Amino acid sequence: MVLHEIVARIQVRKRELDISVSDLARRSGVSRATVIRILGGEDYEFSFANLQAILLALGISLELTEIPAKQFRDQIATAKAKRLIALTQGNVALESQAVSRASAQSHLEEAKARIESSSRKLWAS
Repeated sequence: MVLHEIVARIQVRKRELDISVSDLARRSGVSRATVIRILGGEDYEFSFANLQAILLALGISLELTEIPAKQFRDQIATAKAKRLIALTQGNVALESQAVSRASAQSHLEEAKARIESSSRKLWAS
């Protein structure tokens, strides 16, 4: 869930509970001005503690799910490898040479293995 979705959920829940901004500020311990800024949804410069206090005051839990490190690294490496393969396929297409599906999969696995072997390459954009 991204931040604008969380803010949208806060707005919906506030309406469901029919709670005023002042009451939400008082219940959460967050200043009224900060509550208004968060509910405005355009200025995302606020602390996580304030966001969490508002969520708790509205009875909303924020679950953070952690993907296992190996799985996450694999997802990042796969995405990077796919981008590299797409670039390669684009160059090959420009040269009017076809790449078989098996060859493309082989290149993908090879690129992924190279990316995974270096955390510097994995985390670079």
